[in-house]
Amino acid sequence: MDTKGQQADMAELKVKRRVLSACGTNCYYVYKEGASDIVVIDPGDNGETVYEDVKTLGFDKVAGILLTHGHGDHTGGALKLKELSGAKIYAHEEEAEILKDPQKNLSGWFGPAYGFEADEYLHDRQEFDMAGIHFQVIHTPGHTKGGCCFYDAEDGYLFCGDTIFNCSVGRTDFYSGSGATLVKSIRERIFTLPDDTKLLSGHGDKTTVEYEKKYEALYVLRNFHHPLGNLLRKLLRCGYHHDDLFRHNGCGRSSL
Repeated sequence: MDTKGQQADMAELKVKRRVLSACGTNCYYVYKEGASDIVVIDPGDNGETVYEDVKTLGFDKVAGILLTHGHGDHTGGALKLKELSGAKIYAHEEEAEILKDPQKNLSGWFGPAYGFEADEYLHDRQEFDMAGIHFQVIHTPGHTKGGCCFYDAEDGYLFCGDTIFNCSVGRTDFYSGSGATLVKSIRERIFTLPDDTKLLSGHGDKTTVEYEKKYEALYVLRNFHHPLGNLLRKLLRCGYHHDDLFRHNGCGRSSL
């Protein structure tokens, strides 16, 4: 009987955040209480700092380095962390082109330009276990064509990179970005998850599916150049809250 495995499955999930890079990129340390290894999601631009954090948390082993997408503010520390820890790098298969191309991954914005291959490429809906945590890959193109989220259904966490933020979404004016595709990804792949799913994004504070569904109309208008977008931005800067600008229609959606 694998009692150690059973204990790991029952253990509480722990998530720690380290903010890195000039862009304020969120790096996440994900592990089970009492586990022997840890998962790192988006190691920002500083692999040395991330590895020191891993050791400070009491871990000698990194089970894997998961990349939500290939932009330099999320991946700049990946190769150094791999060198220090021996861990493999994982990314969605559609992101290989961006990872390999310094122009497309924007790495030169944050330091010396680089390109690299992930050790393993993942596909949409692929499920895998890492450090005692069961993940599912959710492909969410729009910010980049191979952008993805890592979903831990058991614990109710979605690590969503730059697909969606707290009342906002990722930029779509970089290579392979598409506003229409991003909205489709959010509506069909994220808003279909349970309302209490916690969204841990690549920048900013955490949020939930329920909260983002409530204010979907707001950030679509703000981010995709709708004629009302400038007015909404001005009202928010003047101190109005989202609840002042939107009312519920009783179906979990919002309308002006």
